[in-house]
Amino acid sequence: MLALLYLAMATYFGDRISRLFFRFVSFPHRLATSFLTGLLLSTMIIYLGSLAFARFSQPLVMGNLIFLAVFALAIYKLTRPSADYLNTYAERPAGSALWDWMCFGAFFLFACWLMFATLNFKEGKFWIGFKGWTDFGANISLVQSFVFGHNFPTAHPFFPGEPIRYHFLFWFQAANLEFLGLNPVWSINLLSIFSLMALLILIMTFAEVLFNSRVVGRIAALLFFFSSSLYYLPFLQSQDSISGLVSSMLQRTEFLPSGYPGRGENWGVLTISVLGYQRHLISGIAVLFVVLIFLVDRYQQKVRETPSPSAAAPPANIKEPPAGALAAEGDPSSGEEASVGGKISQTDESGINRLLTENKAPAIQIDRPLLRASIFSGVLIGLLPFWNSPVFGASLAVLGCLLLLVPHRLYLASLLGAAVLLGLPQVLLLRPRTVAQPIFHWGYTMDQPTIFQVLKYLGWAFGFKWLLILLALILLSQAHRKFFLAVSSLLVVVFLFQLSTDNFNNHKLLNVWAVFASISAGYGLWRIGKAHIAATALACMLAVATIFGGIVDLFPIHNDPALTVPYKDDRLTSWLLENTKPSDVFLSHTLLTHPILFTGRKIFLGNTLFAWSAGYRVAEREAIYQRMFQERNPVELVRVLNQNGIAYVAIDSGVRSNNAISGLNECVYQQHFEKVFDDTDRQYDLLTIYKVPAAEAGVAPAK
Repeated sequence: MLALLYLAMATYFGDRISRLFFRFVSFPHRLATSFLTGLLLSTMIIYLGSLAFARFSQPLVMGNLIFLAVFALAIYKLTRPSADYLNTYAERPAGSALWDWMCFGAFFLFACWLMFATLNFKEGKFWIGFKGWTDFGANISLVQSFVFGHNFPTAHPFFPGEPIRYHFLFWFQAANLEFLGLNPVWSINLLSIFSLMALLILIMTFAEVLFNSRVVGRIAALLFFFSSSLYYLPFLQSQDSISGLVSSMLQRTEFLPSGYPGRGENWGVLTISVLGYQRHLISGIAVLFVVLIFLVDRYQQKVRETPSPSAAAPPANIKEPPAGALAAEGDPSSGEEASVGGKISQTDESGINRLLTENKAPAIQIDRPLLRASIFSGVLIGLLPFWNSPVFGASLAVLGCLLLLVPHRLYLASLLGAAVLLGLPQVLLLRPRTVAQPIFHWGYTMDQPTIFQVLKYLGWAFGFKWLLILLALILLSQAHRKFFLAVSSLLVVVFLFQLSTDNFNNHKLLNVWAVFASISAGYGLWRIGKAHIAATALACMLAVATIFGGIVDLFPIHNDPALTVPYKDDRLTSWLLENTKPSDVFLSHTLLTHPILFTGRKIFLGNTLFAWSAGYRVAEREAIYQRMFQERNPVELVRVLNQNGIAYVAIDSGVRSNNAISGLNECVYQQHFEKVFDDTDRQYDLLTIYKVPAAEAGVAPAK
């Protein structure tokens, strides 16, 4: 199948390019990096190629042909790197490859469950988890608009006439996979599963590189799946027995409420469900981890290569620190100067920490390969705004803080420069044209917040992970603490700044921070568990206490009722595809899961909440929308419809029961407009579709 062939080609394309700049800890690390790099670059190439040939009947054909040409040129021109690009460390930390692959297998099964539990295709219909209908309704319509609607230049199909204000490249790639042969749900789910697997591999690799432990990587990946909130405590208190607890968990349909009055506090946005509903967030975070692994690896390499001018030469019998870990301070309880993976001398440790904390880096020559790799890493970050703009903002915050906290600033500055140079134009194109909003907004979604309330919120939201993080920060080196401080800048951004029209969208930065929190908490659990047999039992208890709320919140995903939208062999879908043009705009019910949208056609106004949160000027369009359903002068009605590009008017029960429409003019449409589709079998909510005559054709006489 062409779609699978394309994915293989994109991954190989990413492999040939990423091997020029990165080195890899393991084959899974290489595979994940290659997939993400190839996916990001090839998607942008195909999109720009399709945009350049927007006037063609099949722009996606031209976009894919351009990628094929770039792919062939890259294979021909790029030299194959030497064999030492893989596992160039002296040795990986001890661990079983079998355990790693068993974890990957379990994660793959979980990823498949999560994606198909929230979005499926059965009996010729889309099956959409009810909790995610707004996300999927808007994004599936976007996918279909690329496949059938020739959506170039790109606009959102539920708000045509204005440039898109929402990151869209992930959904464009899903459309490309559908165009190449997959059904629409499989194209989204397959891309999501591969992206989630890449993210999990990179989480494990990052923990291994940072802490020199493969076990920490496995624990971190496991913790990543489960929210660590303490919101399960009231739930436990409400249960009378163990059997009642089990029954309540198995039948639960709602996420655990936080107890705070802010908007969205019962939507489960800090649970794994957010990755089931907002698929583009997964690969965005994964790209950030590609860059961070590169930075940690190369900084460690720089530290080992840079001698301390004030330090005496170490004794001959002292081994070099492990290649896979930043220097760690000695365990205060044992009095040993130990790294995470082995012992180092006090002289070596002080030299390493000096390099990571001094204000000025040693005067050394520019490492040109490192500079090129830094710029390429910046390119990957700079391509994120069209893919996921909140992750782009999170990346700039973390990398900007690292620029202030660590040496070798030239390379980080070049990385940030490339990211801003590529990313800023995309941000400006996506920026809403609504009234200017304040940049500073204290308290996230809280009403009248205080510092105590914010701290309490964070304490309850992340629960026992805080204890594990605190233990990790005590045991780790100053370099690790500085890194965690840079990552925690995301919390400052969440509670101090408004990044979009709807400040609730800041939760995505909390989702990014939660990944790093799981990694640090994984190290804390590992250190407790390895201390003593009794401590192992304590670590298990802490692990259960940490993830129990996340386990409870898996059942609402499983038990979520499905909203179905007919598609395959559907009479309305067939009529739309056969009798209307891809550019046609419908005046219809404001529903994001309307079958009209799922055929790639556009509706004049979709769900207003989603449109508002995306930064569209909703009030203006609502007034026009109401007028077109209330105007009773047929001549003026035809003029207004044509003025707004309406080709068809679809009236169903949703329109008839809309309280915002005062005096529906359905009788005018019945008397003066041609009826082209009627819901005779009552499968489409009593839908009737009327064709709008051209303005010059005039109004038909009353029937």
